[in-house]
Amino acid sequence: MSKELDRKLRKKLELEEKRLKQKEKHESRYIDGAIIFFGTLIPLYLLFFAANFIFMFFFGSAVSLLGVSAGWVSPLIHGAIWVAALISVFRKRSVLEEMVHWF
Repeated sequence: MSKELDRKLRKKLELEEKRLKQKEKHESRYIDGAIIFFGTLIPLYLLFFAANFIFMFFFGSAVSLLGVSAGWVSPLIHGAIWVAALISVFRKRSVLEEMVHWF
């Protein structure tokens, strides 16, 4: 009887440990996704704002003298940055890694 009770308790303990491991794995998946998402989003925004500042510093007055409005481009770039961050999460690999390897 003691062996049977010991076997049942061991089986319950193994099931509980397995459940806890699955829960940890499930939670870490969301954490990994958040890290990939923000790890892609933040550098792309920093690159965008730096490039925008440099472009406007050197060519902003010339663009305004020509009467060309470049304001419609900014929402497209913002959308592309968000799409790149979301694609990175679904692929579980940042788009920036491929950009670095490409250059």
